[in-house]
Amino acid sequence: MHLRLLILFFSLSQTIFAQSYPEDSAAARQAEFDAFQADELPQFPGGPENMAIWINANLKIPYIPLRNDTTVTVHVDFLVEADGRITHFTIRQPGFRSLDKAVIDLFVIMPLWRPAYLADRPIPLRLHLPLNLHLGNTLRKPYDVPTPEVSNMPTFNGGGKALAYHIRKNLRYPKEARAAGISGIITVEFTVLSNGAVANPFTTGDAIGYGLEEEAIRIVEKMPRWIPAILDGKPATAKHKILIRFELPQPANEKGAGNSVN
Repeated sequence: MHLRLLILFFSLSQTIFAQSYPEDSAAARQAEFDAFQADELPQFPGGPENMAIWINANLKIPYIPLRNDTTVTVHVDFLVEADGRITHFTIRQPGFRSLDKAVIDLFVIMPLWRPAYLADRPIPLRLHLPLNLHLGNTLRKPYDVPTPEVSNMPTFNGGGKALAYHIRKNLRYPKEARAAGISGIITVEFTVLSNGAVANPFTTGDAIGYGLEEEAIRIVEKMPRWIPAILDGKPATAKHKILIRFELPQPANEKGAGNSVN
């Protein structure tokens, strides 16, 4: 996978800050309690380490076209109610819209917290949590590989028809693209090593998004060994490219289709 949550850094004791809860709800939430005077702060069940594990398991990172590894901080304000429910969650500084939405979706399903306490009574408390998310490069470039002129280009074992069948068989139309009605053609460049192995695939051209580039790279990485290029009668490393077509499936065929062009 080329877009994934690699590391989630945060310390609950250092990065969650108490704030007064919204004025428009203060009267209904026992406004006489000052949030800053809480005897005990709210806590995710099991503590910060469990929260990190839970977020890593449940945060669904969307496809974002990035040519470099990037760390993005998503600042979330939220209210821990006196009964432990998480409400009034908002993104303080909007960034990648799809990533912000994924974080909000995460807070929708968040389990009950242990609420804040003041004078042995649970109280609502507004918190701020910055999530530092490390996003991997989704449009990665290959390593520089010497590729001299070859007399025969790499070929898929079985030819173009076999390649088209391999793509159709393995293509998984991204759910987000299907839901949004997105189709298109993705160009994938890669290196075929002298032993036929496929290495360093990357997409070229303007990104379509919705998971199409990520799926195209996954298909290429899944390919069996090719017949390598030939140079001076010997197998040689060479660069190659294919086009992977994403066409929305017809109602009678929910499997989708993929075609390649050498």
